[in-house]
Amino acid sequence: MADRQQLTLFDRRPFFERALQHGVRSGLIDQGRLDSIVNDGAKGLLQIADFFGTRYLRPNIEEARTRIINLVSLFLEENSGGDLELAARSLRDNSFLSHSRGGSEMLKKLWAMPEDTSYGILAKQPQKDFLADWSLRGLPDYRQALAQRQGHQLSITAALWLAERLGLPAAELSTVAAESVVRSALLVHLNGVGPLAIPNASGLLQVLEAIRKRGVPSKGRKLLAGLLQELPKSCLPIAQRELHRIESEDLPRIADLSRPLAQLLRELEPLYHLRDFGPEDAGRFEATACADWQRITAGRTDDSSLLTVFVCLAADVPPQPVLNKVAARALIRKVRREGFKRLPVLGLIRALAPYDMQDDLEALWKEFFPEAEAALLDAGDTKLADALDFLRDNCNLV
Repeated sequence: MADRQQLTLFDRRPFFERALQHGVRSGLIDQGRLDSIVNDGAKGLLQIADFFGTRYLRPNIEEARTRIINLVSLFLEENSGGDLELAARSLRDNSFLSHSRGGSEMLKKLWAMPEDTSYGILAKQPQKDFLADWSLRGLPDYRQALAQRQGHQLSITAALWLAERLGLPAAELSTVAAESVVRSALLVHLNGVGPLAIPNASGLLQVLEAIRKRGVPSKGRKLLAGLLQELPKSCLPIAQRELHRIESEDLPRIADLSRPLAQLLRELEPLYHLRDFGPEDAGRFEATACADWQRITAGRTDDSSLLTVFVCLAADVPPQPVLNKVAARALIRKVRREGFKRLPVLGLIRALAPYDMQDDLEALWKEFFPEAEAALLDAGDTKLADALDFLRDNCNLV
């Protein structure tokens, strides 16, 4: 028995071949059924060759043979649970082509399931291309993909249920990541204050501020417990997974008062689904971001002060709107050792600058950068005099 189990373990033949051999040896499949399988196989092979190419080329025929054996094996092994006796009886009682169609239908259903957790995905691989790939794969790949896509479907189902519960139409969720919808729904229940609805950007900010000030209230825990009781049982693992992420990753960051609120918003906003971003949201978000901008620039808006801040960032020194000569000399020497970087300034502008200033500030920096780089990195300027003159002419140097 141990030897037979070992042989089975290393038997790499297609499941159809093993089931057929078992049926012949056990007497379940007679010569008449064998002839029928051969005839049906020949017909199906030509149909598959024509579907994916042409029956008149030998490589297409050989590939079609592999495809039809894979499709029959897929259907047989999945429906028999790997039991050769049950599979042989199926071959005896049903046509070979019905097994091939069964495998094809399994793959078509797999194709129809979501490839990821985005709801209403706009682009999908053509079914024929999908079948061309998957009709050459085996059951392990199918089962892995099936489990993944079933998980995606459950995430989308949970998101749609929660969105409807909170008054958000499915039409507004096109291409939205399901997990972000689930997180938003769970967070507003945990907050326990205000309307139970998917928040807009301003609403998310209010939730974060409230939790930061008083933590998660007992009322929020009760509201969430009630929601989870009503959630369809099949969707409960999805909600529990996202709740664990909120509690283990997001809530500690929210409670960390050393983390500026603007930074917290930038980190968490992509993880949550928000309703349309309206003017009132822009004002609230901008006020938070601009608080950091005002601190960095000391409230100055003139080009010289802003360029001084930008030069500091590009040199990787603490930003300030005014430099004295000692700090300027140190900055130049650092630039010549470590380089002058353009991207950190662009990142600051897009993250913290007032929205209506961002394009102009970006243009100012892009125009200034090449000239500044040339002046500050000029190896012929051994005494730094020219570099200092450049900073004096364009920045705030005292």
